[in-house]
Amino acid sequence: MTILGVYDHEIKDGSTTKKLKLMKGQDGVSMYKVSEEMPKYQSELKIIQRDWSGGHGQEYADAPDMFLEGQSIDTTQDGRIFLGPLINEVKESDDTDLDSAPGVFLWFEAGNSGAGILLCATAGASGRIYRYDVASDGKWTLAATNVAGVVDMVEFNSIAYAMVSGGAKYWYSSDGSTWTQTDLTDGTGWGFFVSPNAAGTSNVLWKWKNPNELSYTTDGRTVAASGVQWSLPPTYIGDTSNLITKIFLINDNLMIGKEDNLYHYDSDGGLHPLRPDLKSNRSSTNFKYAQEWQTGIYHTEGRGMAEITSYNAYEPMGPLHRIGNIGKIGDIVALAADKDWLYVAVDEGTNTHIYKGREIRKEGKLRWQWCPWIYLGTKTLIAMKVVQHTDTDRRLWFGYTNTTGYVILSDNPTADSAAKFAASGFIKMSYNIGSNRYWDKLIQSIITETKGCTANLTVTPKYFKDTDTSATALTAAITTNGTVKTNLSAALSCNRILFELDLATNSSSTTPELSYFEARGVEKPETVRIHECVYQLEETPARRVTTLQSFLRGARTSTSLIRFADLRFGNKTSDAGGYVWVVLQPGYPEEVEIVHTKGSRPELGLKCRWQEVSFTIA
Repeated sequence: MTILGVYDHEIKDGSTTKKLKLMKGQDGVSMYKVSEEMPKYQSELKIIQRDWSGGHGQEYADAPDMFLEGQSIDTTQDGRIFLGPLINEVKESDDTDLDSAPGVFLWFEAGNSGAGILLCATAGASGRIYRYDVASDGKWTLAATNVAGVVDMVEFNSIAYAMVSGGAKYWYSSDGSTWTQTDLTDGTGWGFFVSPNAAGTSNVLWKWKNPNELSYTTDGRTVAASGVQWSLPPTYIGDTSNLITKIFLINDNLMIGKEDNLYHYDSDGGLHPLRPDLKSNRSSTNFKYAQEWQTGIYHTEGRGMAEITSYNAYEPMGPLHRIGNIGKIGDIVALAADKDWLYVAVDEGTNTHIYKGREIRKEGKLRWQWCPWIYLGTKTLIAMKVVQHTDTDRRLWFGYTNTTGYVILSDNPTADSAAKFAASGFIKMSYNIGSNRYWDKLIQSIITETKGCTANLTVTPKYFKDTDTSATALTAAITTNGTVKTNLSAALSCNRILFELDLATNSSSTTPELSYFEARGVEKPETVRIHECVYQLEETPARRVTTLQSFLRGARTSTSLIRFADLRFGNKTSDAGGYVWVVLQPGYPEEVEIVHTKGSRPELGLKCRWQEVSFTIA
């Protein structure tokens, strides 16, 4: 018979239930206490970023120099954020759009009496060739009314060649204004390419004709102008069910990209398929765009892109490759490059971005950095090219729906008087969750370090917290420079938070800059509730010490949650009995000897630390 009040606690582990008696100390008080322990947390919460050059694509803060996404922003210089470049729209001389979308750009080195001239061919059967002279009115002028439907242009031996669609023969020009149609026998095709001959003594002009014909000549003009007939029969590249999309060189190896493979055509006429895996990944965009940059070839593949850095070393990459869960997907629609940067235009559905990227070695690893640099909005492009107009005038040209646009390229835009800046842009930094995603954070103030700010050149901090889908201003626009602390009018409470910085200027000649951002606050951790108990061990016919020891030791390794009830308050481990779920902390139970009075015999107890667990069974 159990006497009421003899036992203090009841423990149920699985199907086994035991009642336990608490030992008493010398003061006669039960050896039991309940405490709350705090895990490691940031008592002073600081969210700091001073470098954004790692690029976009990071949803949760990990790499200290990366961010989530942005628009019309330049993060390519260490420790600085400023506005991306201004888009200069260029139309015809009468300020009207071109007849259709620009499809091909060619810097014709021999044109304009050897001074060089930029040519643009618009797409479609009614497309025309236009010429742009930076020294004139800075507009496009119709160069040829008799050349239509241009699909590709190339310069070969100081002659510009224009391939046209529809089965018509191609055209050529020595000045970019007067164009002559070839009369060579095999004068049709879909694209050109120039490469050295097998001996490396001179260049040859290649062309391809869909679906799979490859041929070359040493002079593609008319017979009367010393033109040389195209090689016949042509070389057949793969089968006729997939089209040729591009020709390019890799380490002086001639490569022919097709919708279903990549082929190496060697100097002995051998044909070597290198990408048979594409047979199950056929796409009209495979190798459609290819750009040489720093000894590698960067090309489109499906909806993304990849790099080929040697004869057969291949790796997927690109501005939307491995960017985490930031909700971005798109199609590569143009590529360009200069000596330092690779430029990638991505149609992301409604809007188009031009990303500025490079691969660097950081902390012993190669890593791509991508900046969302130019924002075209709903404008579309299918062609893009870097053009060096003069020693100091370098531009990135691109289609701009049915006209063109360009931005000025500069090694250091904020120190270059020729550089121009977009009217506005923003950067969203990565989400910060502090020490624990669920714990409350209270943001109280921010610290910023800015340069170039005035009443009309501003940086406005904003935030997204928890499940917010739109940004909220954190403070008023910052118009002062240097290091400034701004206290919030009320603490901002959240579990996770992302900060946005909006930059704006009223002058294209200057931009605000930000070099440091810090949000300050406190973190409120969840405490852990601990029941520390010392249980009495007594040997009776009904209660063996070894049985109780085995039970508690088994609780330590139990894979189930344990029910804990304090009988002194009427709780029980039965359903709806007022129990709590607990686990026995590692290292317990611990056998301890308790001495009550001098000269008395010590008693043996088992010390346990039960940790409460929030758990509900539906």
